[in-house]
Amino acid sequence: MVTDGQIVIVGAGPAGMETALKLVKFGLQPIVIDAGAHSGGQIYRRPPVAHKRSYRTIYGADAVKARHLHDAFDAIRNAIDYRPNTRVWAAHAGELFLDGPDGRTTLTYDKLILCTGATDRVFPIPGWEAPGCYSLGGAQIALKSQALTLGDPIGFVGAGPLLWLVAWQHLQFGVQVAGVWCTATRRDLFRALPWLALRPRLAFRGVRQIFALWHAGVPVQFGAHPVAVTANADGPITGLRWSNGRKTSETPLRALALGWHLRSETQLSHLLEVPSVSGQHRPMIDSAGRSPVQGIYLAGDGVEILGADAARTGGRMAATAVLADLGYQQTWLDKLKSIADRAKHAQMRGFAKGLARAFPPPCAKRLSSLPETTIVCRCENVTLAAIGAVAENWKCQDINRIKALTRAGMGRCQGRYCGATLAAIVTAETGRAQSEIPEHRAQAPIYPLPFNVDDR
Repeated sequence: MVTDGQIVIVGAGPAGMETALKLVKFGLQPIVIDAGAHSGGQIYRRPPVAHKRSYRTIYGADAVKARHLHDAFDAIRNAIDYRPNTRVWAAHAGELFLDGPDGRTTLTYDKLILCTGATDRVFPIPGWEAPGCYSLGGAQIALKSQALTLGDPIGFVGAGPLLWLVAWQHLQFGVQVAGVWCTATRRDLFRALPWLALRPRLAFRGVRQIFALWHAGVPVQFGAHPVAVTANADGPITGLRWSNGRKTSETPLRALALGWHLRSETQLSHLLEVPSVSGQHRPMIDSAGRSPVQGIYLAGDGVEILGADAARTGGRMAATAVLADLGYQQTWLDKLKSIADRAKHAQMRGFAKGLARAFPPPCAKRLSSLPETTIVCRCENVTLAAIGAVAENWKCQDINRIKALTRAGMGRCQGRYCGATLAAIVTAETGRAQSEIPEHRAQAPIYPLPFNVDDR
């Protein structure tokens, strides 16, 4: 089935919903493709209808924003072509390939706004392939969508605002939080204060979450070094062995969530040949969200990780660019709002710079010094020894070459979770800056597809 080309929005998180809202205001009827069963994305993820938890319980301080955006999007459902439970698994110039309730279909477009969001940025720990280890995003999805915890007690390892948010959300839910091990140091946080002061209310919210965990008796460790995940012979994890730089301890666990901030979901923009900003590995757009590829716009965390509020302003900015390119005239009030959105966006970009300084990822040297038996690519069971041998013997300076020789990045996640580690290893082996290491090349299908009899 082929649908006539028109305006298509991929993603119904904060950026996608705001884009749709603005386009509908001007009488347009975009198609909104949403991988989820309900709009909201990750930060404003909706629970199933049968779950009767309050907005305050689910979203905390973001409850008012979540309700407002949900209600506004629900109000325009009849004015758009909304397609939930639908993934874009491949793309070509002017054409998207979908997998959804109606099977696999093709959709053409004139204007395409990519609001693809982000996924967890994770790094390996010896033993992290054992059942019971999840990403921070996975733990949050289970809690928000199903009111389920992945284990009790549960521990959290990594760095970034999501680490503290998800740990705090589990504490509020009544789960025993065995500990929060942050690999960033207090010194990192203090160095970032000038940038974090750009959004003091949001920064203070994060501080309150940390103090709430500490006040509840949850062991909180800054500058932690996760040594290994321990597990039973039959698989399930039993604990986390960690070091504070002076001694090594072990904490019993039934689940562990890992995450070092987030990474932009860029597979679709790569397939559509949107160039990246030099040395930054993020899609190139102008100040309004236009990409160099005619008819393609981007907004939200799929461009750079700035948070939900910036995703919303980015969505409105991209919609404004589409309207301008279609020749729509805006009122003075709309123009003033657009100027305000750009100013807010710049402020949030400065705050995001502070978060990056406060919560740096593990250094390349530390990753390359892990035990050689450490699994780097969980999907394909590729060890650090295999990666190191290829990097040394074949003089690999490109993670795509490593992918071809070891299959690291060829599995279900398509390099989303091992790509950052591979780049760090190549950085350590070659001495090149990580920004100079090419990213994984996207390959269709970018998500697993079911095989059906009708696919012959």
